[in-house]
Amino acid sequence: MDSTATEHPTLLPRLHLFELIDQPWYPRAARNLSTDYLHAVSTRMGLFDAAADVLAKGLQASGTDTLVDLGSGGQGPVPRLQRLLEARHGLKTRAVLTDLYPNAEAAERARAEGATYLPRPVDARQVPEDLRGMRTLFNALHHFRPEEVREVMEDAQRRGEAFAAFEVVHRTPGGVLGTLFVPLLVLLFTPFIRPLTPLRLLFTYAVPVAPLALAWDGLVSTLRAHRPEELKALTQSLQRPGYTWEVGEVREKGKGAVTYVLGMPVR
Repeated sequence: MDSTATEHPTLLPRLHLFELIDQPWYPRAARNLSTDYLHAVSTRMGLFDAAADVLAKGLQASGTDTLVDLGSGGQGPVPRLQRLLEARHGLKTRAVLTDLYPNAEAAERARAEGATYLPRPVDARQVPEDLRGMRTLFNALHHFRPEEVREVMEDAQRRGEAFAAFEVVHRTPGGVLGTLFVPLLVLLFTPFIRPLTPLRLLFTYAVPVAPLALAWDGLVSTLRAHRPEELKALTQSLQRPGYTWEVGEVREKGKGAVTYVLGMPVR
């Protein structure tokens, strides 16, 4: 595992444009088309597999066996990572999935895999006190402006909970160019999404709502992404006795880099 934050010259300024799935007015069915796709592609391609070692470090440091995932959408990579945590580190975990806009269909699938998906909205900046465990975000940190990112991290630190956020989008020219392939990936991966409903087929192949919406949100995600050095500056402003922060990049062979932020109580 490479845990060093790679320094790159800032070629692209951060632009906080709007993502469709962030908008309260965005139709629930359309949002679910996007989040279900993101779950399928992250799981089948193992985009976040390198996060397993970082999660194990945080779980062991905090002494918890519970993952409280924020911004879960269509489930995200948590079920796959739970299996990796057990296989690689012998850690059996329970998962509580949450989202500001809960996906009811994904909640049913989560229950089938042994996870809990809360039906009530949960704001990552103010997590309810009854949700205890290591907080995680997967490809969700870029949805927040820098000052909001600080709120998200500060809330976990104040409560003494371990925290880990992971991003596979990168604000680089290569990252921006990579979004050009998103429509093709949507067309290729849609047959693997379950359930494969007539509505999904209609709005993917006949009327390409899903490919175009995901391409736009993918581009905006890239332009919104926080660079490792920016995240490092945020965590340095949060340094307090009894809690430690680290920022880095990890990768597995044949897969892209995963930027991470890890916060842990010092015991």
